[in-house]
Amino acid sequence: MLCARLWPVHLVCFARTEREVQEALELQPLCASVYVEHLRQPAALARAAVQFATGNSLTLSFYSSRRLRRHAQQLVASTPMFATLAYSSAMVQYAPENIPMVLDMVDADSEKWMQFADSRRPRWLFRAEGLRLREQEAAQVRRATRTFVTTDREAHVLTADGGHSAETMCNGVDTGFFDPSIVSAPSGSGSPVIFVGAMNYYPNIDAVRWFATHVFPEWKRRDPQATFCIVGRNPPAQVRQLGEIDGIEVPGEVDDVRPYLASARAMVAPMRIARGIQNKVLEALAMGKQVMASRQVAECFGADQPPGLSRCDSVPEYLETLAKLKAAPGAWDPEIRAAVRQRFSWDANLQQLQRALEPLACAYNVERSVAT
Repeated sequence: MLCARLWPVHLVCFARTEREVQEALELQPLCASVYVEHLRQPAALARAAVQFATGNSLTLSFYSSRRLRRHAQQLVASTPMFATLAYSSAMVQYAPENIPMVLDMVDADSEKWMQFADSRRPRWLFRAEGLRLREQEAAQVRRATRTFVTTDREAHVLTADGGHSAETMCNGVDTGFFDPSIVSAPSGSGSPVIFVGAMNYYPNIDAVRWFATHVFPEWKRRDPQATFCIVGRNPPAQVRQLGEIDGIEVPGEVDDVRPYLASARAMVAPMRIARGIQNKVLEALAMGKQVMASRQVAECFGADQPPGLSRCDSVPEYLETLAKLKAAPGAWDPEIRAAVRQRFSWDANLQQLQRALEPLACAYNVERSVAT
């Protein structure tokens, strides 16, 4: 909440669960106001399907809300504002036209949909959404005073056709929370290789199924003590069924992922579709754990791969890296943690955002002083 230290912040957001609603409301002491709307997924999906049939974007329609739009309009009408900070392309639709907007797009989501079209059916649907969303992203970048994404690769997607400008603002991780010195591995937890992520998200489902099918059987044959733990909310049946395989555990959603990370020998991130910088990877590195990552995940970090990240382009490379893992439960590498603390500090990386907002605040104050 760097901005909240400098200026009054009015937070307007969605939440997927009642728990997330309460977590958002806990930010009230830091904000001038908080409005959080519980997004009901079945209704949102139905609305998006209808809107998609009329030529609109699935993504923007899914996050469309008359109540939230009305609140944003009333807020702007009653409260002086010098800027809107829109987080992700889905939220730009609520940014008032008459107020300068800084856009933290994070990822070029259109490219994710284009990747879906290469590997999922119906391909025409994914490609259509990718093209529609890309058109919207281009318009959003033109509208914004500054646009930020997490990697140079994302910036290239947005600027490839020329005329647009996007800057890289590196992601961050809360190393005070993800700190192995304050978390203990559960007694008798063993030392598994772990995957952490929302398990109702296709790239994560695809990743764990691929690893369980192509890598784990041979690893288990070579090392009978091998275990693979899949942690994350809402695992579908095809993921829960992996728990029937000897050596694979699927605890699903947990209250705190840190003990699971603390007990792990390493984390695996075998996503074949990946955009931006994976928070789950940063969290594992902050816990001092080695991460075995696919080419797609590793490329998100550019040429400067963080210490502790091992790129694995094939099944033999995963098996070779797994064979070298000797960490005992609770063990962690201080050099891996030190490197991620230096490169992925929220306070340091968000300075770019502060510098983008400062001239807007100054211009607003000048205008007000002239008007009065």
